[in-house]
Amino acid sequence: MPLSTYIQTTRRAGSAAVSGVGRLATLAGGSAMAAGLFTDAGSLPAILTAIAAGLGGAFLSPRLQLAHPMKKPIVFTIYLTPHTVLVSNLITELVWDATEGRLVQGGVAVLWTAGVWWLRPGQLAKRVAKQPEPVVETDDTEGDQDGTGAEVAVAIEIPDDPAGRWWALNAAKKDGVAEGTRVIGVRAIEDRRRVAVALAAIEKGEPVPDIKIKRLSALMNVPEQLLEVQAIPGHGAGVAMLLIGPKPEAGPAPDEDVWAEIGRSALPGVTLTEINEYDMSKELTP
Repeated sequence: MPLSTYIQTTRRAGSAAVSGVGRLATLAGGSAMAAGLFTDAGSLPAILTAIAAGLGGAFLSPRLQLAHPMKKPIVFTIYLTPHTVLVSNLITELVWDATEGRLVQGGVAVLWTAGVWWLRPGQLAKRVAKQPEPVVETDDTEGDQDGTGAEVAVAIEIPDDPAGRWWALNAAKKDGVAEGTRVIGVRAIEDRRRVAVALAAIEKGEPVPDIKIKRLSALMNVPEQLLEVQAIPGHGAGVAMLLIGPKPEAGPAPDEDVWAEIGRSALPGVTLTEINEYDMSKELTP
Protein backbone atom coordinates (compact mmCIF):
# COMPACT_ATOMS: atom_id res chain seq x y z
CA MET A 1 0.00 0.00 0.00
CA PRO A 2 1.45 3.42 -0.92
CA LEU A 3 2.34 5.62 2.03
CA SER A 4 -0.20 8.31 1.05
CA THR A 5 -3.03 5.74 0.88
CA TYR A 6 -2.03 4.32 4.27
CA ILE A 7 -2.05 7.80 5.80
CA GLN A 8 -5.46 8.67 4.31
CA THR A 9 -7.01 5.38 5.46
CA THR A 10 -5.69 5.83 8.99
CA ARG A 11 -6.89 9.43 9.08
CA ARG A 12 -10.42 8.46 7.96
CA ALA A 13 -10.62 5.70 10.57
CA GLY A 14 -9.46 8.11 13.27
CA SER A 15 -12.02 10.73 12.21
CA ALA A 16 -14.83 8.18 12.36
CA ALA A 17 -13.78 7.10 15.86
CA VAL A 18 -13.58 10.70 17.10
CA SER A 19 -16.98 11.44 15.57
CA GLY A 20 -18.53 8.49 17.39
CA VAL A 21 -17.01 9.56 20.70
CA GLY A 22 -18.37 13.07 20.17
CA ARG A 23 -21.89 11.73 19.62
CA LEU A 24 -21.70 9.66 22.79
CA ALA A 25 -20.41 12.66 24.75
CA THR A 26 -23.34 14.76 23.52
CA LEU A 27 -25.85 12.13 24.65
CA ALA A 28 -24.07 11.77 27.99
CA GLY A 29 -24.14 15.54 28.59
CA GLY A 30 -27.83 15.79 27.70
CA SER A 31 -28.64 12.82 29.93
CA ALA A 32 -26.70 14.36 32.84
CA MET A 33 -28.70 17.60 32.57
CA ALA A 34 -31.98 15.67 32.30
CA ALA A 35 -31.10 13.60 35.37
CA GLY A 36 -30.13 16.76 37.26
CA LEU A 37 -33.70 18.01 36.99
CA PHE A 38 -34.80 15.21 39.32
CA THR A 39 -31.77 14.32 41.44
CA ASP A 40 -28.47 15.93 42.41
CA ALA A 41 -26.64 12.63 42.89
CA GLY A 42 -24.84 12.66 39.55
CA SER A 43 -24.47 16.40 39.02
CA LEU A 44 -21.07 16.90 40.67
CA PRO A 45 -19.37 13.97 38.87
CA ALA A 46 -20.87 15.23 35.61
CA ILE A 47 -19.51 18.74 36.25
CA LEU A 48 -16.00 17.45 36.93
CA THR A 49 -16.12 15.16 33.89
CA ALA A 50 -17.27 17.99 31.61
CA ILE A 51 -14.48 20.29 32.85
CA ALA A 52 -11.83 17.59 32.39
CA ALA A 53 -13.13 16.65 28.93
CA GLY A 54 -13.22 20.27 27.78
CA LEU A 55 -9.76 21.24 29.01
CA GLY A 56 -8.22 17.93 27.99
CA GLY A 57 -9.69 18.05 24.50
CA ALA A 58 -8.66 21.67 24.00
CA PHE A 59 -5.10 21.51 25.27
CA LEU A 60 -4.18 17.96 24.21
CA SER A 61 -5.46 18.15 20.63
CA PRO A 62 -2.50 18.57 18.22
CA ARG A 63 -4.69 20.23 15.60
CA LEU A 64 -5.98 22.86 18.01
CA GLN A 65 -2.52 23.50 19.40
CA LEU A 66 -1.06 23.89 15.90
CA ALA A 67 -3.71 26.42 14.87
CA HIS A 68 -2.47 29.81 13.77
CA PRO A 69 -2.03 32.11 16.82
CA MET A 70 -4.60 34.54 15.43
CA LYS A 71 -7.13 31.71 15.16
CA LYS A 72 -6.58 30.13 18.56
CA PRO A 73 -9.01 32.38 20.50
CA ILE A 74 -11.77 31.59 18.00
CA VAL A 75 -10.95 27.88 17.93
CA PHE A 76 -10.88 27.51 21.71
CA THR A 77 -14.09 29.54 22.09
CA ILE A 78 -15.93 27.27 19.65
CA TYR A 79 -14.56 24.12 21.28
CA LEU A 80 -15.17 25.10 24.92
CA THR A 81 -18.58 26.79 24.57
CA PRO A 82 -20.60 23.52 24.81
CA HIS A 83 -18.65 22.43 27.90
CA THR A 84 -19.14 25.85 29.52
CA VAL A 85 -22.90 25.83 28.92
CA LEU A 86 -23.16 22.25 30.17
CA VAL A 87 -21.27 22.99 33.40
CA SER A 88 -23.24 26.20 33.96
CA ASN A 89 -26.58 24.44 33.59
CA LEU A 90 -25.55 21.60 35.91
CA ILE A 91 -24.47 24.11 38.57
CA THR A 92 -27.76 25.98 38.13
CA GLU A 93 -29.64 22.73 38.72
CA LEU A 94 -27.83 22.36 42.04
CA VAL A 95 -28.62 25.86 43.35
CA TRP A 96 -31.98 26.72 41.75
CA ASP A 97 -34.57 24.05 42.33
CA ALA A 98 -37.72 26.18 41.98
CA THR A 99 -40.36 25.16 39.44
CA GLU A 100 -39.56 28.02 37.08
CA GLY A 101 -35.89 27.13 37.43
CA ARG A 102 -36.56 23.56 36.37
CA LEU A 103 -38.43 24.81 33.30
CA VAL A 104 -35.50 27.01 32.27
CA GLN A 105 -32.97 24.27 32.94
CA GLY A 106 -35.00 21.71 30.99
CA GLY A 107 -35.21 24.08 28.02
CA VAL A 108 -31.47 24.66 28.13
CA ALA A 109 -30.88 20.90 28.24
CA VAL A 110 -33.05 20.32 25.15
CA LEU A 111 -31.53 23.21 23.20
CA TRP A 112 -27.97 22.23 24.20
CA THR A 113 -28.41 18.60 23.14
CA ALA A 114 -30.03 19.47 19.82
CA GLY A 115 -27.58 22.28 19.06
CA VAL A 116 -24.43 20.30 19.86
CA TRP A 117 -25.74 17.27 17.95
CA TRP A 118 -26.40 19.40 14.87
CA LEU A 119 -23.53 21.91 14.96
CA ARG A 120 -20.75 19.54 16.17
CA PRO A 121 -18.66 22.33 17.79
CA GLY A 122 -15.68 20.04 18.38
CA GLN A 123 -15.35 19.17 14.70
CA LEU A 124 -16.14 22.75 13.70
CA ALA A 125 -13.28 24.02 15.86
CA LYS A 126 -10.88 21.53 14.28
CA ARG A 127 -12.00 22.51 10.78
CA VAL A 128 -11.38 26.16 11.57
CA ALA A 129 -7.95 25.29 12.99
CA LYS A 130 -7.16 23.18 9.93
CA GLN A 131 -7.91 25.86 7.34
CA PRO A 132 -4.65 27.05 5.77
CA GLU A 133 -3.39 30.38 7.01
CA PRO A 134 -1.28 32.22 4.42
CA VAL A 135 2.17 33.25 5.52
CA VAL A 136 2.74 36.82 4.44
CA GLU A 137 6.29 37.92 3.86
CA THR A 138 7.19 41.49 3.09
CA ASP A 139 10.07 42.59 0.91
CA ASP A 140 11.25 46.16 0.65
CA THR A 141 11.63 47.13 -2.98
CA GLU A 142 13.03 50.35 -4.33
CA GLY A 143 10.33 52.77 -5.24
CA ASP A 144 10.75 56.16 -6.88
CA GLN A 145 13.57 58.62 -6.39
CA ASP A 146 12.76 59.44 -2.77
CA GLY A 147 13.52 55.81 -1.90
CA THR A 148 10.11 54.80 -0.48
CA GLY A 149 9.62 51.02 -0.27
CA ALA A 150 6.60 48.93 -1.22
CA GLU A 151 5.42 45.78 0.55
CA VAL A 152 5.00 42.69 -1.58
CA ALA A 153 2.84 39.97 -0.02
CA VAL A 154 3.67 36.39 -0.88
CA ALA A 155 1.13 33.71 0.05
CA ILE A 156 2.55 30.25 0.77
CA GLU A 157 0.31 27.20 0.88
CA ILE A 158 0.37 25.56 4.32
CA PRO A 159 -0.19 21.76 4.50
CA ASP A 160 -3.09 20.32 6.50
CA ASP A 161 -1.19 17.60 8.37
CA PRO A 162 0.52 18.67 11.62
CA ALA A 163 4.03 17.53 10.63
CA GLY A 164 3.92 19.24 7.25
CA ARG A 165 2.40 22.36 8.77
CA TRP A 166 5.09 22.62 11.45
CA TRP A 167 7.82 22.12 8.85
CA ALA A 168 6.34 24.78 6.54
CA LEU A 169 5.96 27.36 9.31
CA ASN A 170 9.30 26.76 11.03
CA ALA A 171 11.89 25.02 8.84
CA ALA A 172 10.80 25.89 5.30
CA LYS A 173 9.99 29.56 5.88
CA LYS A 174 12.03 32.38 4.37
CA ASP A 175 15.63 32.18 5.64
CA GLY A 176 14.71 28.98 7.49
CA VAL A 177 17.00 26.00 7.86
CA ALA A 178 15.28 24.23 4.92
CA GLU A 179 13.77 27.10 2.95
CA GLY A 180 11.84 26.05 -0.13
CA THR A 181 11.15 22.45 0.95
CA ARG A 182 8.04 20.51 1.92
CA VAL A 183 7.25 17.22 3.67
CA ILE A 184 5.95 14.53 1.31
CA GLY A 185 5.94 11.54 3.65
CA VAL A 186 6.60 10.47 7.24
CA ARG A 187 7.12 6.91 8.43
CA ALA A 188 8.54 5.07 11.43
CA ILE A 189 11.33 2.66 10.43
CA GLU A 190 13.75 0.21 12.03
CA ASP A 191 11.16 -1.17 14.45
CA ARG A 192 10.00 2.38 15.20
CA ARG A 193 13.42 3.38 16.53
CA ARG A 194 13.75 6.10 13.88
CA VAL A 195 11.44 8.33 11.88
CA ALA A 196 12.03 8.87 8.17
CA VAL A 197 10.79 12.19 6.78
CA ALA A 198 10.81 12.50 2.98
CA LEU A 199 11.44 16.05 1.82
CA ALA A 200 11.07 17.61 -1.61
CA ALA A 201 11.85 20.98 -3.12
CA ILE A 202 8.72 23.08 -3.55
CA GLU A 203 9.97 24.41 -6.89
CA LYS A 204 10.12 21.63 -9.47
CA GLY A 205 13.55 21.20 -10.99
CA GLU A 206 15.31 22.68 -7.96
CA PRO A 207 17.42 20.63 -5.51
CA VAL A 208 16.69 20.28 -1.82
CA PRO A 209 19.05 22.82 -0.21
CA ASP A 210 21.85 21.77 2.11
CA ILE A 211 20.28 21.46 5.56
CA LYS A 212 22.59 22.46 8.39
CA ILE A 213 22.26 19.84 11.10
CA LYS A 214 23.34 22.27 13.83
CA ARG A 215 20.56 24.75 12.93
CA LEU A 216 17.99 21.96 12.57
CA SER A 217 19.04 20.57 15.95
CA ALA A 218 18.49 23.95 17.57
CA LEU A 219 15.11 24.38 15.85
CA MET A 220 13.80 20.91 16.76
CA ASN A 221 15.54 20.74 20.15
CA VAL A 222 16.94 17.33 19.19
CA PRO A 223 20.62 16.34 19.69
CA GLU A 224 22.71 16.61 16.54
CA GLN A 225 23.74 12.96 16.66
CA LEU A 226 20.08 11.94 16.30
CA LEU A 227 19.62 13.84 13.03
CA GLU A 228 20.84 12.81 9.59
CA VAL A 229 20.02 13.95 6.04
CA GLN A 230 20.53 11.48 3.20
CA ALA A 231 19.87 11.33 -0.51
CA ILE A 232 17.14 8.90 -1.58
CA PRO A 233 18.77 6.17 -3.69
CA GLY A 234 17.51 6.11 -7.26
CA HIS A 235 16.14 9.67 -7.17
CA GLY A 236 17.53 13.08 -7.98
CA ALA A 237 18.56 15.95 -5.76
CA GLY A 238 15.01 17.30 -5.72
CA VAL A 239 14.19 14.93 -2.85
CA ALA A 240 16.01 14.00 0.35
CA MET A 241 15.45 11.95 3.50
CA LEU A 242 15.64 13.33 7.03
CA LEU A 243 16.23 10.58 9.60
CA ILE A 244 15.39 11.28 13.25
CA GLY A 245 16.54 8.88 15.96
CA PRO A 246 19.57 6.85 17.03
CA LYS A 247 21.65 5.44 14.19
CA PRO A 248 21.44 1.65 13.95
CA GLU A 249 24.36 -0.56 14.81
CA ALA A 250 26.14 -2.41 12.01
CA GLY A 251 23.69 -4.96 10.72
CA PRO A 252 21.54 -5.80 7.72
CA ALA A 253 21.19 -3.52 4.71
CA PRO A 254 18.69 -0.64 4.71
CA ASP A 255 15.03 -1.49 4.35
CA GLU A 256 14.57 -1.40 0.57
CA ASP A 257 10.78 -1.54 0.93
CA VAL A 258 10.84 1.73 2.87
CA TRP A 259 12.80 3.56 0.16
CA ALA A 260 10.71 2.02 -2.61
CA GLU A 261 7.41 2.94 -0.96
CA ILE A 262 8.50 6.50 -0.24
CA GLY A 263 9.82 6.74 -3.78
CA ARG A 264 6.43 5.67 -5.16
CA SER A 265 4.68 8.29 -3.04
CA ALA A 266 7.11 11.07 -3.89
CA LEU A 267 7.63 10.28 -7.58
CA PRO A 268 4.79 8.14 -9.00
CA GLY A 269 5.88 5.90 -11.83
CA VAL A 270 9.52 5.73 -10.72
CA THR A 271 10.81 2.32 -9.61
CA LEU A 272 13.72 1.85 -7.19
CA THR A 273 16.19 -0.46 -8.93
CA GLU A 274 19.35 -0.36 -6.83
CA ILE A 275 20.66 0.79 -3.43
CA ASN A 276 24.40 1.32 -2.95
CA GLU A 277 25.95 1.48 0.50
CA TYR A 278 29.51 2.62 1.16
CA ASP A 279 31.67 2.38 4.26
CA MET A 280 33.82 5.50 4.09
CA SER A 281 35.63 4.82 7.37
CA LYS A 282 38.10 2.50 5.67
CA GLU A 283 38.80 5.00 2.93
CA LEU A 284 39.45 7.80 5.38
CA THR A 285 41.71 5.75 7.68
CA PRO A 286 45.40 6.33 6.80
